[in-house]
Amino acid sequence: MKNYAALALLLATPAWAIVITTGDPNSSAYTVSYQESVGGVNLSGVVKVTSSIGGCTGSLLGDGYSILTAAHCVKSGSSLATGITASFQGASGFVPFTVDLTSVDPAYNGDATMGGDLAVLRLSSAAPSWASRYSLFSGAMPTTDSILLAGYGLSGTGTTGANLGYGTLRAGTNQYVTNAAAYDWSSTLLLGQFYDVNTPSTNALADPTPYSASDEVMIAHGDSGGPSFYNGSIIGVHDLLVCVSVTSSCSTPPSISPSLNSYFGQIFADVSVSSNLNWIQAQMVPEPGTFTLLAPLALFLYRRKRYKLPQSPQ
Repeated sequence: MKNYAALALLLATPAWAIVITTGDPNSSAYTVSYQESVGGVNLSGVVKVTSSIGGCTGSLLGDGYSILTAAHCVKSGSSLATGITASFQGASGFVPFTVDLTSVDPAYNGDATMGGDLAVLRLSSAAPSWASRYSLFSGAMPTTDSILLAGYGLSGTGTTGANLGYGTLRAGTNQYVTNAAAYDWSSTLLLGQFYDVNTPSTNALADPTPYSASDEVMIAHGDSGGPSFYNGSIIGVHDLLVCVSVTSSCSTPPSISPSLNSYFGQIFADVSVSSNLNWIQAQMVPEPGTFTLLAPLALFLYRRKRYKLPQSPQ
């Protein structure tokens, strides 16, 4: 793998949209309706996350209360966002839930390249029973299999960039190529690219077999915090867009601004769930059975201390 650390990075910015390779981004091939499954994954648990900072995406975890998203969606500088809401796509429109607790990964210092750009939001009440709960992937990064990307962000094509509005759930496939150690960034960032089979220069990561499926997609503004799925579990959380000087896509068409806008040849980064598994799980609501099992033990220890029960010989 070629090391890009010595190359000039024109831009690297948090990724806020699902941009498609070609065709109509609003066609049923990419938009996701209520209770629709894509690639075997029911996407009813993928939510819009809105706050004083803006619009992002998140995913419902197995406890039915926790939403996994990106830290930069809910924290700016040292301040947490206000008015955070997670909205599920229901049969008759969006169903909003307020967030009453926000946990930001302590490894996040405002620099999304460091691999800690994660947050877990606690809903004020349990999510709808019809919303999918997602498990967390715990294995190694796949580099030959496809992943499913989803998000509510802007949309467009690899030629136009992201020029359609926020708020429609879209999904499609892509593939991880390497981790961000190639940039001297955190190895817990998983990198993929937006490759145009007709333009060899868009192979920005020098992948010997670049991904080029008919439903290949790219993230863009509004998708931050959204999930990438592998074997039905969340493997990555959308984090960054990157453009390197070796690709022609870094130049801006006169009608499109800013330049980092999900064109062919640009690179996306997801935060690895597997690398941050312990922290994510620690923020989730414990299963009721956990309290049931621990309660008798806690009571026994309390009584033992209070009444100084004799200890058995060792």
